[in-house]
Amino acid sequence: MDEDAQVSSNSIIVVPESPESPSILRSPIIGRQRQDSQPSVQPDPVQDENAQFSDNIYNEGASSSNNETSNLPRDNYLLWQPNMGVYNDNSSSAQGNSSQPNPESNQAIQENVRPHSADPWRPGLGLFDDNSSSAQAPIVHSEDSNTGMINQESNSLQSFPDADIKKEDTIEEPPAKIRKLSSPKHNDEVDGESCPICLDSWGNSGDHRLVALKCGHLFGAQCVERWLKAQNSKDRSCPTCKSKATLKDLRFIYARRLVAADTSQITTLQKQIDILQAEKSRTELELEKSRIAHRACLLQLEVLRSTLMKNQVSKEQAPRRSWRFALEKNLEICKDGGCRVLTYNCRTYELYVSQKSTVNLFPGFGIRKISCTDNKLGEFVHLHSKPIRDVTYSQPRDLLLSVGLDSTARIVERGIPSSTIQCGVPLWSCSWDYLRSNEFYVGGVGGVIHQYDVRNPGSYIQRLNAISDISPVVSLCSTEYGLLSCQLNSCWLWVSNMRQWEPRSLPVDGPFMSLCYDNESHRALLSSRASANERSRLSLCKLKASVPSGEILFDVEQTFAGSVRSTLMSRSSFVRVSGASWVAAHSESESSLYLHGLDGARTMSLPAAEPAIDVCSAQLNGDTILAALSESRLRLYKAIPTNS
Repeated sequence: MDEDAQVSSNSIIVVPESPESPSILRSPIIGRQRQDSQPSVQPDPVQDENAQFSDNIYNEGASSSNNETSNLPRDNYLLWQPNMGVYNDNSSSAQGNSSQPNPESNQAIQENVRPHSADPWRPGLGLFDDNSSSAQAPIVHSEDSNTGMINQESNSLQSFPDADIKKEDTIEEPPAKIRKLSSPKHNDEVDGESCPICLDSWGNSGDHRLVALKCGHLFGAQCVERWLKAQNSKDRSCPTCKSKATLKDLRFIYARRLVAADTSQITTLQKQIDILQAEKSRTELELEKSRIAHRACLLQLEVLRSTLMKNQVSKEQAPRRSWRFALEKNLEICKDGGCRVLTYNCRTYELYVSQKSTVNLFPGFGIRKISCTDNKLGEFVHLHSKPIRDVTYSQPRDLLLSVGLDSTARIVERGIPSSTIQCGVPLWSCSWDYLRSNEFYVGGVGGVIHQYDVRNPGSYIQRLNAISDISPVVSLCSTEYGLLSCQLNSCWLWVSNMRQWEPRSLPVDGPFMSLCYDNESHRALLSSRASANERSRLSLCKLKASVPSGEILFDVEQTFAGSVRSTLMSRSSFVRVSGASWVAAHSESESSLYLHGLDGARTMSLPAAEPAIDVCSAQLNGDTILAALSESRLRLYKAIPTNS
């Protein structure tokens, strides 16, 4: 049984095409059965040669007994390849022999041997699957099935009535060429492993994971997405069957029989590589920034070292410089008097001095422009109908603000009056806001302070009023700590808390004449009026913020004695030069302008026949100019360094 099964699995059918012999479909098993069933056919005497010839035709042989091997012609034969469905014609007639075929034999072969599409070949039986009754036997791999198969073969061989088995008495040589064509082995393991687009293995994760379209064909996700995106939206189709497809049709596949490469670990490692690359880039960027900052710090350190060395050399070699003030110009502003206050424009190097109008057709008061470069009088700008009590200049906005006893505030922009603000009370002082350049403050009679905005001068923003003192506000100074206000009897620091002002009284006794503030040293200078028992005095105070509580501390650092009598409300001011600073105030009893030295500077006195009502310092091309204003004249002093 095992031998028969082995032979049938490697069966090859040889069909003779000789005109003298019939066409016979033969296998080793069929040959044995036909020999038993047809006693008229005798075995060939030359058994050894027939056995050798049978072994050449069939790969494994039919049986160990050589007597059972039937005689087959060696000259003309056809090889049948089961899975191909065609004959391999190696007969002598195909090679151009002159013998003529038998028409009846050829007709019998054409009727019984049909194409593969009509009569499929069954490899297990070695026969054609014909529609005749002889081909309807079931396929059973057993001894009975072999017997049935042999009977079917016998019946099919009887369909050749004119075919006779031709015997060969002598076998001289084997066939010229025998080819065994086997069916190609399909590697089922390869199917389902690769993408039909890129022919690369797909995975169960990542960009090239296994997906399917709605038509059922499988692809790698990245390849089919690129295929669909490369086409127009209307013409997108499956790469295999050309059926319509869209990106929405992609579905992930989870199948056991389809082999998918496990790329989850590769995807994880790739993500880790991307994260490490990003971290590396970020670290390199931070390192480069650190290097740049390090180089900048080194350069800054070198600059500081060089500056320190220069300062040390200058301190060791050059002696400390001393200063003196020399009178440069004594200008007459107005014969009739009426001058009161002055301020300095650092943009145009001009002094603005308040004075009475000299034109009878336009009575009132205005400002006179005086150039510090050539010490000449400039134009007069009429502003108020009553005396001007204070003027101040805003460098950020290039605006001049003046207030007078006519209850108005005037704004002058580039030498031209631009707006007039009616405040309702006679005004004595004004100041621009330290932080907001568009806001300003005016103080008047009754201790009233109004806050205005130049963009909406029709009404004030807030109204500040000290309840305990109704005396006029003689001075206003806006600082980084708040608003300093000086009245005749008290001084206040107004602290802003969410736009709500809170007054704090300063620990200095009055009565007061003026107040000024130095933004560089954060010092305030309060000028007090002389009384019957004591002289006038100058109080130098330091403002600073307390770190724990945030409260503003007001410390009196130094006090300077002034004049014995004070009939005029004169104003004091800070004067600063390179390496020295003073506070300047007029002394009526000595008829002198005193400069009290600060931080070790020498105190000086300048003769003044006319009392200096207001004092102002200006910087001009590196030189310090001190201007002292009386009711009719302006004296200009220049700071000159000396070695003594």
